[in-house]
Amino acid sequence: MSSYLQTLSYFSRLPWHVQWRTFLVQIPRFVPLGVLKVTSPKGPHPFLIALPSRKNNIIPIYVFVPPKPIDLGDGNGDGNGDKRNAAPIAQDEWKVPVVLDFHGGGFIMGSPLEQAPYAAMMSRELGAVVISVSYRIGPFHQFPAAIHDAEDVLSAILDTDGISKAGKILRVEVQRYYSMMCESGGENSTTHLNDKTTMSLDPTRLAISGFSAGGNLALNVALSVPPCAGSLPMSPTSTGDPFSQVLPPARAPTILDDPDQPWPSILPPPQAQPRMLPLLLFYPSLDARLLPHERPMKTLPNALNSDDKKPSKPKTPGLFSIMGPTYLPKKLRPHPRASPGLVDPDNIQKNAAIFLVLPENDTLAVQSDVWVDMMNSRGWNGPVRFGDGRENDWNGHQGGIDKSHNAVNGGMEVWHAPGCSHGWTQFPEPVLGKHAKGERDLVFARMLDFVKEQWRKCLRTQQLGSRSQVLKPIRIPSQFNGLQ
Repeated sequence: MSSYLQTLSYFSRLPWHVQWRTFLVQIPRFVPLGVLKVTSPKGPHPFLIALPSRKNNIIPIYVFVPPKPIDLGDGNGDGNGDKRNAAPIAQDEWKVPVVLDFHGGGFIMGSPLEQAPYAAMMSRELGAVVISVSYRIGPFHQFPAAIHDAEDVLSAILDTDGISKAGKILRVEVQRYYSMMCESGGENSTTHLNDKTTMSLDPTRLAISGFSAGGNLALNVALSVPPCAGSLPMSPTSTGDPFSQVLPPARAPTILDDPDQPWPSILPPPQAQPRMLPLLLFYPSLDARLLPHERPMKTLPNALNSDDKKPSKPKTPGLFSIMGPTYLPKKLRPHPRASPGLVDPDNIQKNAAIFLVLPENDTLAVQSDVWVDMMNSRGWNGPVRFGDGRENDWNGHQGGIDKSHNAVNGGMEVWHAPGCSHGWTQFPEPVLGKHAKGERDLVFARMLDFVKEQWRKCLRTQQLGSRSQVLKPIRIPSQFNGLQ
């Protein structure tokens, strides 16, 4: 109760121009699930789980259960894929892949409901349980609350034996829903699977996706950050800066896990989990040091053209520049968890295979191009698609140059989307033009193939030490203290 009252006290002290915008952007989070019958008619439609988290928090997660298995050819079905990692499967058990997804919204808005068409497609086409996370956002919560929620949901997925409360609840609720589907005979009926009485999550086939701010979170969970106290300014944020919200005394310590200590990823190392981990990053936010109205705006793929001397036009601060600092104060923007694009590429999970989607008309274009160059220079290579009609351009199937075959990491594919805007993949179909819709169809088709291809691969673990392939249960790490 005291925490609730503290939150109300904090909100009451915020400027009116922040308060009314908060009411406006929070509306999508209260839309009933029934609306998905219209916005995502193909289904499957999600059910909701209140997942327990650290410090007595609850994380709402939207869970999409597939209508039928899909043979991915990865050794877990009837295909001819690599069977080296295939765990024994009981005759009455359906082991399903898992896709963990994070919505966008600049950490101040957004909802898993906007992800429903995408999440349902992933569930249908991959035969996967898709978990879309309603993580904590500003202004009621501050950095790194969203990252903690992402870690805690991932930890529950990895907890194969249900040791933690969250891991147990996740599996019990998925099984309960699956049993209801088998018995219902309705829209979500799985009566054709009556021989499979048990549904279990298979985190050896895991993909993590994120859009915009969600892409920031997806990359975050695959990072191990070294001590970073030296990168953070010690002086308090100036109260005279309207874009650097100062928390009132009662909320003042936006306490990070000790910046003098490393902050590791909770993903198993490649030695324990050599199957590739598809990391699907759609126009991710990689560098938070500049607010949206401060970012340079250039056209991809020429964002780093040294001959381009034309200055960017000044922009007026918009919603995300005004509201963003309520989640991430200015002094914390350089933190490597807030700006994962600043992290050394060597600290990214080695078995992560990255699929990066970059729309041309995006204020994140320049920082994305800088990050791609940095990643390429450290061995994270792969085919690049420009889509601008140049000769021999990669189309997602033929052409392109793939330099990732001999890499000691999963490599990175880059898909440029000319003429498309930030967030275009999530726009309702009626508002998309012919070009944008065609581009979305192409990128989603390639993404599905990318996931299937990666699940059929294994990283060359002999270069990484132990060949143990046992995925051990993961508990929520004790060093993550959360917000105080």
